[in-house]
Amino acid sequence: MKNLILVLSVISLAFGIFIFSILLYPFFQMGFSTIANEYPNSKVYMLSLIVDNSGISSVEIVGMDLTTKNLVIVSVPKDLTFNGQTISNIYQTYGIKKMEEAIEKGSGIKLTDYMISTKSSLKNYESGLNYNTIGDFLNNLEKNSKLGDPISIFYAFNSFSNNFTSTITLTRFIRLLRFIQTKPVISTISYPSIYLNGSIVTDEGELKNFSMEMENCAPFHNPFSIKPVIVNCTGEDTSIFYQDNWGKWSKNGYNFEIIPETCDDFSGENLVLVLSDAAWKTSALKSALSKIYPKLDFKFMNENDPNFLKNYYMISNWAASNRYYTLGNYDFVVLLGS
Repeated sequence: MKNLILVLSVISLAFGIFIFSILLYPFFQMGFSTIANEYPNSKVYMLSLIVDNSGISSVEIVGMDLTTKNLVIVSVPKDLTFNGQTISNIYQTYGIKKMEEAIEKGSGIKLTDYMISTKSSLKNYESGLNYNTIGDFLNNLEKNSKLGDPISIFYAFNSFSNNFTSTITLTRFIRLLRFIQTKPVISTISYPSIYLNGSIVTDEGELKNFSMEMENCAPFHNPFSIKPVIVNCTGEDTSIFYQDNWGKWSKNGYNFEIIPETCDDFSGENLVLVLSDAAWKTSALKSALSKIYPKLDFKFMNENDPNFLKNYYMISNWAASNRYYTLGNYDFVVLLGS
């Protein structure tokens, strides 16, 4: 009888340890492999929808490389068309799974999860904040003191009921939350789309670069590999021009040079001479200029333009007269007017 009681006690203890382990394993990095196996290749490609009363507010793909600590947010046009149907219509008519399949087929990305939330649900999660995109949410979550309590956050989202739907399980959620705690580099890019025959469709020419960006969960271009030289055509005081533009470009991580002396021959013009033959660099610079100088429009001129060489030699000779001899070492000459 005593032996039977001992055996039953051992069995009960083992069963208790087993149940206890099941309940607690999500919280341990070491000793339990299930969390790591949630994303075996450490890559997450999540489709995020934010909806409001009028329909879809934003469509984004969130790519996460859990090893390199990269996170990229892709803004997808709501009217992006596949086989004659916009993704918004596909969602409204057939649901999230068909929309997911269409985006996978068009982009070549295998999505691991999706998340649908309403603006009101995100606002209820933390009142006083306005979430228009998943980027707004992730940037705030990274700074949020609630990160130390993953269970409460997870069940806060579950409590949204019909206002929040996702394929993210508790163990996946904990792994993603731990990833956010590492403060990954968050970048934003746009889905490679083009306006063609009255519809927004996938830009097949840019799809290869996009695939590389998503493979690394980071923009394809590195700002340090894009070299512009900024020329003063504003007539602004040289020291003020230098300090102002140095701050704007340096904080964006570009390898640049500034010529603060005024170039009178191009006074007031916003002109870019493209010295590089890499299309992605031109695209990246256009994006940079729109962010750094949002109120200015720039005319781009490359070697196919008949006035290109004439303008380049004028600027080159002028720069050399001011002891700036290295224009040919840069990808772009940006003539900054007013």
